Parts: sequence; C-alpha cells; structure tokens
Amino acid sequence: MTERRVSYRSPRTATPRSPINFRMPTRLRDRLRRFAEERGLGESDALRLVVSEKLDEVESERELQVAERWQFKQAYATARRILEGKEPLVDRSEVDRVFEEARARLRSRRRRK
Repeated sequence: MTERRVSYRSPRTATPRSPINFRMPTRLRDRLRRFAEERGLGESDALRLVVSEKLDEVESERELQVAERWQFKQAYATARRILEGKEPLVDRSEVDRVFEEARARLRSRRRRK
C-alpha cells in the first residue's frame, strides 16, 4: 500500500477572485475613501492600487539595497587590490583628459543640433 502525504500548508498564490476580509479602523477607511474619490475609483480598486504600489516600493527598495551592497563589496575589493599594489592607479591627468574629451563630444553634439 502506498502512503499518501497530505500538505496542510496554504497555497502561496490566491486565486484572482478570492476575497480578503479584514477590519479597517474608521480613520484608515476614511482615508481610503478620500483616496478613491480623488482618483475616481471604487474602494476595492483603490485598496488594490495602494497595496500594489507599496509592494512595488518595498521590492524596489530591496533591490536597491542588494545593488548598494554589491557596489560596496566591489569598491572594497578594488581598494584592497590598490593597497596591495595589485591594481594600478590612474594618473589624475588621465582622468582629466577622459572627462575633457567627453565634454568636447557633448559640446560638438549641441552645436550640430
């Protein structure tokens, strides 16, 4: 006889039409109504919009934190290589030359327009 395993965990995704019921404090509900009215939306659509925008913001914030951490690690590794003499330094005049060339290209593009 084959043993059948039953999972008691809830599904990770909700169906598009599954309602979520919760209590909302009066002041928060009033704010939601004003938000919805200002945008010509129903309360449900306004709530979905607010939740979606906030989740997008949170995800973007996390992505930014990951990118900043990666940049820090890269900068730190480069600094270590420089201090160990494994990464050559660029002379200041070379940096100035590269920037001046870029400025000259921008000036010539503006003249052509």
